[in-house]
Amino acid sequence: MRPASLSVAFFFFSLVHLPTLFEKSHVADKMRNSESGVYKSAEKNTGFRSPEWQSAPKSLAMHSTPNRPSSKDNDRYTRFSNDVGSARPSEIARQNKTSSLAISFCAMIVIGSGNKIFQKLQTVPMYNYPNFLNLLTTFMYIPLSFSYIIPVAKFGWMNGSITKEQLDLPKKPFAIMGFLDCLAGIMQVFSATYLPGPLLILLSQSAIPISMMLSKNMLGAKYAPYQFVGAFVVIVGLVTVLAPVLNNSSDESCTYQDNFEDECSECQGMDNSTACAKLNIDGTSICKWEVEKSNAGTTLTWAGVMCLSCVPMCLSSIYKEIALGETELDPVFLNGWIALFQFAFSIPLAIPAALAGDPSIVPSDLPQNLWDGLKCYLGIGSIFSGCHLDDLCETQSIPFVNTYLLFNVSYNILIILILKFGSANILWLAMTVMVPIGNLSFALPFMPDPSTFKPTDIVGLCVIMGGLCLYRFGESAWNRFFGYEELEDEEEDLDREREGNKPLLSPFSEHDDASTPGGFRRSRAESEDPELVGGVGRVGKSF
Repeated sequence: MRPASLSVAFFFFSLVHLPTLFEKSHVADKMRNSESGVYKSAEKNTGFRSPEWQSAPKSLAMHSTPNRPSSKDNDRYTRFSNDVGSARPSEIARQNKTSSLAISFCAMIVIGSGNKIFQKLQTVPMYNYPNFLNLLTTFMYIPLSFSYIIPVAKFGWMNGSITKEQLDLPKKPFAIMGFLDCLAGIMQVFSATYLPGPLLILLSQSAIPISMMLSKNMLGAKYAPYQFVGAFVVIVGLVTVLAPVLNNSSDESCTYQDNFEDECSECQGMDNSTACAKLNIDGTSICKWEVEKSNAGTTLTWAGVMCLSCVPMCLSSIYKEIALGETELDPVFLNGWIALFQFAFSIPLAIPAALAGDPSIVPSDLPQNLWDGLKCYLGIGSIFSGCHLDDLCETQSIPFVNTYLLFNVSYNILIILILKFGSANILWLAMTVMVPIGNLSFALPFMPDPSTFKPTDIVGLCVIMGGLCLYRFGESAWNRFFGYEELEDEEEDLDREREGNKPLLSPFSEHDDASTPGGFRRSRAESEDPELVGGVGRVGKSF
């Protein structure tokens, strides 16, 4: 194996183990803070000496009264404590956590935006092989996850995070979630292949109203009025973006004449009707200038597929809530088994998916298509005639696909870390900021085939952003506008009393609501957000 391949494999392996290592560090910090509090309380009430005091010079430890040191000794102890460290352990821990949260927030924006952008860019050189992309991105999680699951379960590493009870769980729930995630994954990969990048990012926000509808009907989830309004605003924004397609407005372009499909790529290179008409073979015109009637229908069809992919994604999360309840599971263990079943189901479902592709692949040609997809991924093209050539395999497939895989794994690791040790509000804010960044990035001049934004695209983006902000952060503004401040204050007081006067928005506070099987606890608000309940390491990786 090449040194570069070993480095990449080691990097992915390290990312898989990062959440558990981070957790051990977090637990150690909590233990140190707890011990510090015990020492302070003991010194105050019983005269118990902390380790710092016990290690001080003997003159400081000798007192006429055991439980009440003299003022002189206190002064000496203060000077000794300042030598050890002027900041209290709790303050140092709080500063470290705040810094970690800020770094995680910035990293989430950068890596999350890269994940969204390269989800589309990887399909540019791999246009003819969406089935291979789906199988590759799903299969990748199997060796990564089980390289952690097997040694941890066998040798009890990582403080025995994978228990015998977890290993004895029936695998049927994992299989059902894997099947649902398989459906959503195939629909998303094919939609990413045939839709423009900006539209792809905006359509993924349809998960909000779809998740609300499903969770309300199946789990009896309750939503505040501002959330319903926010979801409705998101729908209005999606309709605004799709308005040109719904009106069948489309540009004229040069396309091939009947029986000249092999010359399609040459016709597509013509940008005016005169140059299009001049292309001929032995005096027979091979191209024609016409309105792209089929393009509007294709865009609308795959836009609908992208929106519908949110249904199995949300159903998978809802089934996880029902089947596993409050069972605590290691997140890598959960996602590893689901990825295994997802990959197994993706193989037979590749047949109907290939038939729905463009160009359509008959079952007898599917093995060859997958083989050609592997060669394209390695930089070797196979198709050199028709509308979609493999001319970019050599230069773009390796960097684009591997960069997406790198962003994808890092993105899921960050979600696990922020949800487990941070604040859902920080994650929501980062995900909200990623929408315009990812959407507008496709218009940059160095992008492959940069997008041109229409007025409806900008208006739709602004409307969707308004709906997202209202859905995720509109509670205070909504209550203030409608005069619910007193009720909100009373609820906050009750929450403080129930949580022992902990800060409500403490970045690293423990959540006291429903426990998720992914190994972290989440609040009720977190469980109601579709981009969080979609799961990590599986279908959630595409968002």
